[in-house]
Amino acid sequence: MEADLIVDAKFKSCPGPLLALAEAVSKAKPKQVVRLLATDRAAPSDVREWASSIGHRLLEVKKVGDVYEIYVEVSS
Repeated sequence: MEADLIVDAKFKSCPGPLLALAEAVSKAKPKQVVRLLATDRAAPSDVREWASSIGHRLLEVKKVGDVYEIYVEVSS
């Protein structure tokens, strides 16, 4: 999946990945896709909860080795 922005939050513990993602999303344009790279096991559920409460769309979560790749589309 293509991403407009990539946030590398590997090796950051909670809430680091979510804070880094939130900062990137706040600077992104509507409909842009942000890819979060995280090693924190809580990141997928944290992002899922955050995205649904804010109105952004969680597109995909996959694990490649020890890294979660989480794709979020910024709401309009």
